[in-house]
Amino acid sequence: MMKKILIGIAVLIALFGVGTYYLGANIDSIVRGAIEKYGTAATKTDVTLDKVNIILTSGQASLTALSVGSPQGFEAKKSLYLGSIAVKIDTKSIAGTGPIVIDEIAIDKPQITYEINNTGDSNLQTIMRNTQTYADSVKGGKKEAKITDSTDKSGPGRKIIINSLTIRDGQISITQPMLKGKELSAGLPVIHLTNIGKDEGGTTPAVVAQKILGAITASASQVASSQMAKELGANLDKAKAGVSTQIKGLFGN
Repeated sequence: MMKKILIGIAVLIALFGVGTYYLGANIDSIVRGAIEKYGTAATKTDVTLDKVNIILTSGQASLTALSVGSPQGFEAKKSLYLGSIAVKIDTKSIAGTGPIVIDEIAIDKPQITYEINNTGDSNLQTIMRNTQTYADSVKGGKKEAKITDSTDKSGPGRKIIINSLTIRDGQISITQPMLKGKELSAGLPVIHLTNIGKDEGGTTPAVVAQKILGAITASASQVASSQMAKELGANLDKAKAGVSTQIKGLFGN
């Protein structure tokens, strides 16, 4: 038996560039601390996680109340809040040196704040760029987000394959200066990613993070653009109607 059995908490570790997997008496707190530490480094925001619960025998894990703050230059208190995350790991992939296989990741009811500033940039796009830079630095060998036995400080980092990741029932709040303080809200379409890292024989948590955040950002951007177009179009129609009424009034009609 291995003294330390590796286990992947890949959903959060993948989402936020965290790459440390340990097993011990205090596994939950170790993983929680690693997610907060490496998530903050990758996104350049404050990342906090309330609770981690790992069941080693079944390869299941749950993570509760993950919060990602806003990058510098944005006002929202949170960019992302993931209340409930469930992970199912292929326990056969834990031992050895090959990629850790995550069978399924389910993220339910995420809350997303999409903030657009005066330059047209958004908080999610900024986080995306930060994570991309982090992923590139890992690929370039500048950093090594290790997934290895805690007794082996020099072992190579292990890669990840995610068979299925689903984000559902999400809600997005949209803020932008042209809205003049008004906040729009809408549902987020279901996001389903499959075979992440499979073609490459596994990939790093930072690269997975970039892919997942890219999907979230793209979906949120589409929703935000649609909602803003509707709102600004409605305001324009109201303004036109008001002008038309005033003109008619001038001529006594």
